Amino acid sequence: MSERDLLQHGVDQGIISAEQRDALRALGGVAEAPREARRGFNGVTIAYGIGALVVLFAFAWFLVDRWRVLGDSGIFGLALAYGSVFLLVAHVLHREGFETARGVAVLLAVGMVPLAMRALLRWSGLWTPELDLVCSVPEHPFTACQGEPLAIELAAVAAALVALRKLPFPPLMIPIAVVCVSLPERLLREWSASSDGTGMVMGWRFVIVASVLSALAYAVDRRRRDGDYAGYLWIAVAVCAFIGGVNIFVGDRSLRPWMLPAALGVIMASVYLRRRVLLLIGLIGVLGFLGWLANDVFKLTVAFPLVLATLGVAIIVITVWLQKRFPHIVRQLGGDPTLPPRLPGGMLVLLAPAALGLLLLGDARTLDREAAANQRSRSRAKAPQVRAHRDSLNAKRTPAR
Repeated sequence: MSERDLLQHGVDQGIISAEQRDALRALGGVAEAPREARRGFNGVTIAYGIGALVVLFAFAWFLVDRWRVLGDSGIFGLALAYGSVFLLVAHVLHREGFETARGVAVLLAVGMVPLAMRALLRWSGLWTPELDLVCSVPEHPFTACQGEPLAIELAAVAAALVALRKLPFPPLMIPIAVVCVSLPERLLREWSASSDGTGMVMGWRFVIVASVLSALAYAVDRRRRDGDYAGYLWIAVAVCAFIGGVNIFVGDRSLRPWMLPAALGVIMASVYLRRRVLLLIGLIGVLGFLGWLANDVFKLTVAFPLVLATLGVAIIVITVWLQKRFPHIVRQLGGDPTLPPRLPGGMLVLLAPAALGLLLLGDARTLDREAAANQRSRSRAKAPQVRAHRDSLNAKRTPAR
């Protein structure tokens, strides 16, 4: 690491201030060009993010419009060319001292790898249109149909890991977080023989993925302290937990009373793990529980709206208090912020929902079948009414002769 990079690293870690860095550089007689804004949530990083999204959107639009014209070999060459351009831009930005912009360029280059892998598989004949037809039917061979998606996902993860070895840039964890959701969810969907987009089975699948992914994020938090590399993993955990929780508590009425304990457990874990995204999911769970009480349990209770209004005011006050006191609570329960977070129970607590989900997948499959059968029965029962209503509308629209 050069002297310039070492001083900047000291500023990023909070060891020295920006003024001290400039003073040390002036003392050493180092002429310094204007630098980009410090990495964080500010206008510069937002502009970088918007620029990256625009580039990806334009590239995706071009590919969708020109895929058949270019062919697999053309797409492969184009992805390699764009990836090379992004890496060249990253090299120039590094030379000029714009490290965050350099990281965004490297991330764009990593984003070209899955596209190049997909085009290469089809261009080389390892994946054929016949396999697309075979794998599109519900009953398809497991091993053969996992080849292409597995190769694409592993290529994306490998590219991101190689980039992380060269460049300490936490957003490079984004493709890893995406694959950590898509890969196990797809394998669980194949294993559970369920292709439904909703239902109890889908809910427990996402709970299992969230549980395993939270253990991985916790392990990353415990190992790395030079940047928030686990942050994007925790965001993926929160998304999976939300999807899984909604499907489970909508699909099984007997589990709805457990919504509140589960939400409070997530809120407590957010304090120990110092993750506000988990706090948000916990608060959403509490609000969902109150909504269930208002619309189902106490729907006909006259006094419940007053109690609920009082409780709502209390929640607002508690939320404001939590926002003001969250750092202090974290220091009290989460320990020294300079040390890795520590959750009581550790991995066992984080993996417990996955074990529960695996045990309840069979029951969830039965409940989904019963729900589908009930839906078909209701549809058949309503069919005569729908036909009669349609016939009456047609009769009114037909002019009398």
